[in-house]
Amino acid sequence: MIPPITKLLIKIEQLEWDLAEVKKELEKLQAPFMKSLTPEERQAARLARVRAQNERLRPSIEKALGKPDPNAEIPTAEELQKLLLEDGIKPEENLGSRAIIEEREK
Repeated sequence: MIPPITKLLIKIEQLEWDLAEVKKELEKLQAPFMKSLTPEERQAARLARVRAQNERLRPSIEKALGKPDPNAEIPTAEELQKLLLEDGIKPEENLGSRAIIEEREK
C-alpha cells in the first residue's frame, strides 16, 4: 500500500508536469504577440517575467543563503572590479563566464 503522503507527492509531480506542458503551449501562443511589440515593450515584458521568477525563487534562496542584511553596503561595479583585481583575478580571463559554461557542459 502506498502511504498517503507518497500519493500526494505523486499527484504534485503530475500537476507540475501538466503545468509545464501548459506553460510551453502558452509560450508558443505568446511568441507571435511578442514579435509585434516594440523593443521597449518586449524588454518590459521580459523584466516583469524575471521579477516574477525572482520572487518565486526568493524563499529558496533565503533558505539556502539566509536573509540579506538590509544595512549591508553594496559595492559599485568599479569597487567590485578593484576588489577582484586586488585578489589577482584578471577581467580578460573571464573566469566567471568560463565557470558557468563549464557547469552547463557537465
